[in-house]
Amino acid sequence: MNWYKGNLHTHSTNSDGDSAPEHVASWYKNNQYDFLVLSDHNHLTILDEANSNENQWPLLVPGEEITIREINGTPAALHINGIGIKKLIPPGTYESNLDGINDVVEKVNSQGGLASINHPNYQWWVSADDIKYSKNAWAFEVFNGHMHSNNEGSLHSLSTEEIWDDILSSGKLIYGVASDDAHHFTEEFSSHRSNPGRGWIYVKSKSLTVEEIVKSMKKGDFYSSTGIELEKLEVSKSKIYLKIKKRPPNEKQKYTIKVIHDSGLVFFEKEDDEIEIKTEGMKKYFRVVIRSSEGTNAWIQPIFL
Repeated sequence: MNWYKGNLHTHSTNSDGDSAPEHVASWYKNNQYDFLVLSDHNHLTILDEANSNENQWPLLVPGEEITIREINGTPAALHINGIGIKKLIPPGTYESNLDGINDVVEKVNSQGGLASINHPNYQWWVSADDIKYSKNAWAFEVFNGHMHSNNEGSLHSLSTEEIWDDILSSGKLIYGVASDDAHHFTEEFSSHRSNPGRGWIYVKSKSLTVEEIVKSMKKGDFYSSTGIELEKLEVSKSKIYLKIKKRPPNEKQKYTIKVIHDSGLVFFEKEDDEIEIKTEGMKKYFRVVIRSSEGTNAWIQPIFL
């Protein structure tokens, strides 16, 4: 089993990106990504890999951002990624977020794909209840690199991590992915542009094929990151062991590792680059989040106990 780095959410000129799909795919290959989903809005972007130069692009996993712009006559911002799908899924007409999520998830699942609810706090459109009471989506974005994604929430609105714990505490399993949601590849790279390289996942898979990558993601054999890479990761219902991959010693960053369980409570917290603990005493579920002193994060997928 190997670890493969990939991005699940990005855009090209086939929707609202500023670069051709070929250029987008090349950017990710040049920046050491192993696989990529070109998730254009309501468009299934397929590149002819057979006619590309050898190793020009990462492994391309088919995908689409099914984009619902109106619900019950009101402008909406409900976006759901269909990952590993085979045919375009056009959005329908819906009376509520719940109707929209249920319809899209069912259509993605019917194609053997994975349905991921994107940037829930974008325009504050998707609530924890929308996800809790809908049919089972595979994942949602715990981190989205778009400048208007509002990952941190506000005083009176849940952050994406708080949304995650609210859903998990209700007994519903959903995974948390990180993506860059990139649109801007040729314009300036800055905090007010939607640039690539801000969030990704590492997938543990038998091989670098669409079938195996999708199979591993479906089982939760991955972690999400904005810059932290793990050297070792072993999690089960009885034990957690992880070790963070070392960086150059002159960088001298520090890491805080938190194990979170029922209701989002912190069960264990330690400043270190390695932990090994048993899960005895944890309630309902656990997940692990790692934060570095330089502002990067990693999220380990939850396990129900």
